[in-house]
Amino acid sequence: MNGVVIYQSTYGSTKQYADWIAQETGFPLYESRDPNIPWADAEAVVIGCPIVANRPTLSGWIARNQGKMAGKSVYLFTTSGADPKDAQVEAWIRSGLPENMRETIRCFPLAGRFKYADLSGAHKAMIWIAAYVLRKEDVRNQMLNPVDGVKKENLAGLLEQLR
Repeated sequence: MNGVVIYQSTYGSTKQYADWIAQETGFPLYESRDPNIPWADAEAVVIGCPIVANRPTLSGWIARNQGKMAGKSVYLFTTSGADPKDAQVEAWIRSGLPENMRETIRCFPLAGRFKYADLSGAHKAMIWIAAYVLRKEDVRNQMLNPVDGVKKENLAGLLEQLR
């Protein structure tokens, strides 16, 4: 199968996974803003992005490009500081996808990297609101304890699907 890996990364976790997928599959790697993505040549489209504010950052991009993905196998992997096994993560992903694509895109939530000190001011503000105003103890703990769950072995299920 031939394909393409397309990603958008904010702090590097998604880019790391995208690099590993491209290495393992031989698929070319493109940043989502690249206008030269070879859609016509791909049987499989692998898309990667972080989850921010409870939705994949490429939700709008996927909706705008869904016609280019028609008839292809589409895989979406996401990264976040949240536990990828949490059912809520899957709900965030599905709710951010175009309704007509929710059942056809294969989703793979992956562990990301989270270090509060490295976040942008806007992201720090969002996290602070979640931790203190909304009284989310788990978020408060993440602010104090950096998380790095980025591991190549997290890709096993996705890579198996691509083979």
